[in-house]
Amino acid sequence: MKPEQLQRQIEAFMAKPDYRPMKMHALLGHLGLDNSHRKSMRTVLRQMESDGLVIKLGSNRIALVKKSKTDKDSGKSGGKGSGKGGGKPNDPSERVVTGILSLHPHGFGFLAVEPEETDVTTEAPPLEEVFIPPHATGLARQGDRVRAKVMPSRKRGAGDGDLFEGAILEILERGTLTCVGTLRKSGGNWSLFPDDSRFKDTVRVRDFEGVTPKSGHKVVVRLDDRESAGERESGVLVEDLGHVDDVGVDILAIMRTHNLTSDFPEEVMKEALAYKTAVTKDDLRVRRDLREKLIFTIDPADARDFDDALNIEPLEKGAFRVGIHIADVAHFVTPDGPLDVEARERGTSAYLVDRVVPMLPEHLTNDLCSLVPEQDRLAHSVFLDINTHGKVFAVDTCRSVIHSKARLTYEEAQTVLDGGMIEGLSDEVREAVLSIGRLTRKLRKKRMREYALNFEMPETRCVLDENGQVIGFTRKTSIESNHLVEECMLMANREVGALLAGRFGIAIYRIHDEPSEEDFKQMAEELRQMGIDGVPVSRETLNEIIGREMADPMRQAVTITLLKNMNRAIYSEELGEHFGLAFDTYTHFTSPIRRYPDLIAHRLLVALEQNLPNPYTDADLRKICIHSSERERAAAAAEQETIETKRLHFYLDQLNQGKNGPYPAKVSNVIPRGVLVELTESGQRGLIPFTKLDGDYYEVNSTGTRATGRKSGRVIQLGDDVEVRVDRVDTESRQVDFLPERM
Repeated sequence: MKPEQLQRQIEAFMAKPDYRPMKMHALLGHLGLDNSHRKSMRTVLRQMESDGLVIKLGSNRIALVKKSKTDKDSGKSGGKGSGKGGGKPNDPSERVVTGILSLHPHGFGFLAVEPEETDVTTEAPPLEEVFIPPHATGLARQGDRVRAKVMPSRKRGAGDGDLFEGAILEILERGTLTCVGTLRKSGGNWSLFPDDSRFKDTVRVRDFEGVTPKSGHKVVVRLDDRESAGERESGVLVEDLGHVDDVGVDILAIMRTHNLTSDFPEEVMKEALAYKTAVTKDDLRVRRDLREKLIFTIDPADARDFDDALNIEPLEKGAFRVGIHIADVAHFVTPDGPLDVEARERGTSAYLVDRVVPMLPEHLTNDLCSLVPEQDRLAHSVFLDINTHGKVFAVDTCRSVIHSKARLTYEEAQTVLDGGMIEGLSDEVREAVLSIGRLTRKLRKKRMREYALNFEMPETRCVLDENGQVIGFTRKTSIESNHLVEECMLMANREVGALLAGRFGIAIYRIHDEPSEEDFKQMAEELRQMGIDGVPVSRETLNEIIGREMADPMRQAVTITLLKNMNRAIYSEELGEHFGLAFDTYTHFTSPIRRYPDLIAHRLLVALEQNLPNPYTDADLRKICIHSSERERAAAAAEQETIETKRLHFYLDQLNQGKNGPYPAKVSNVIPRGVLVELTESGQRGLIPFTKLDGDYYEVNSTGTRATGRKSGRVIQLGDDVEVRVDRVDTESRQVDFLPERM
């Protein structure tokens, strides 16, 4: 298609009255174009933006610039200076929006804007994110639902419509009601020293609700509402978690900070326990009976719940039908019931260093919904017919009843893939594992040829004793059996996402935006400082760079550099690409036991199968996506904090016993004060101050990738192998200082 033809198509589509600003990927889909037109589309849109025909809004959504009457009469485009009052087109100033506030420790925040049902005051397109400067946050706290006034932003990039600035007008609903920290007494007054760095001052404890205050204890304080932004936070002590040095208190404090609890309200447990059996006779009458199929599960050795199972059947001409069977949690969790409300609030299960904080009660997750072997279970099944080229040519979905014939661990499945034997495993299951392995090997190669990002980082795990204390570390890397299961789940999520997009449009998707030009430029500069040539401008070049021959420390440093300049994957009610996976459509469908968005995807698929309308409004889905993304971030932060806490205590104990190394490490960053390193064994990070080196004065480059000695000319850069000793461990600030042993 010629560029001028594509431009006419774009203009005609955007000019429709019901057009909503969308990302380039969604625009491709609505115009009936595939990924082969991506480069042409990007080129045409950039030219249209340069000509003032379109404008890029927040989150890279594209809108048509409306022409004024004068422009129409003269045949000129509106340009970037057109629009109401001669200002920026679709100027959102003077708008008032509602959303959820995310605060940064430095005081500023970002407002995730909720969709507006109607907007009669402005023709401005919907906003997704608004920057809130420190002076404009008012009395708001992390996670609050607020109303904010939108105004022209002074931040860089705002002139292109990428960022809007706001000021909090009103707090509609509190997201942070409590504060966790260490209790201290000074001058007869009790104060809480918050664990959360977003609290800039201590909290005055004015009363005690059935709790005896004890200095040095981790506690929870219910916060009062302040009357002015300059007023110090105050509140009532409501829970004593124990002394800071007591076993398990550190983890409890992190859980409370991130609003995580293992306990469920009484009405939630009552609803869960009301289900006595996993499958009833009525279920068998209305579902597809798959109990005779050779279905099995592959999971970690320590898994307690099994939410996915597989089977494979040969078809004609070398094709295969793969069945992906997912626990039908939606059957047990009715919309807006106690279980659903609780699961929606939690958003996800959290996998902490020493425990799991589940999204749903154990009676469901580990029993009735778990696809355990040799038991009838309810599932939602997706059948994919795949030809010899690895292309899915038919999709079938249904609610089913299954009966898993075997449970394999990843290690056992790997033994089978390597040609070994597993005692007690039938020949039929063994051959099925081998067949899926051969197929998913082909699928993975195909996905890599389509430039899915192939970044793998080793995962550090803490080895705990019976008291929950760290006694060592393991580094986990993926094996082929992990990829086997992963490819099957990716296929199911991609095809279900395509079904939802084709039927509903607005649904629930997992999206990952392509890095901006600025992000790519930053990657290129940081890589150049590390001595890596090649400018990353696409998935192709990213994979080419990471696929080069290089030592492991450098490879990991390069991978970190690329990843930190990429966007975070989020949930969205609007279709968008998943850049990392190179998928046009993608949702989360395969883990409804532990992720609320998957539960929503199941309900949407049921509506599709029954030819019913979308059970959710656009606004409902957007709220669910925003909240689920926030809860996912909170769970990930809590998981990371629990690992960091346990690691810190391990190295503090080692230091107190006179065991301070040496430990192998690698340089992970360079800052004006010194060199940041990461221990190879545990992933523990810390600082080697320049003052502890060789007396030279070191100059740090602008990207924080290299330091050069002014006198010696010595260069220290990312990825360098070093050996260090622990010098100091501060559990309060969560900082470790190292001394150089060999650099």
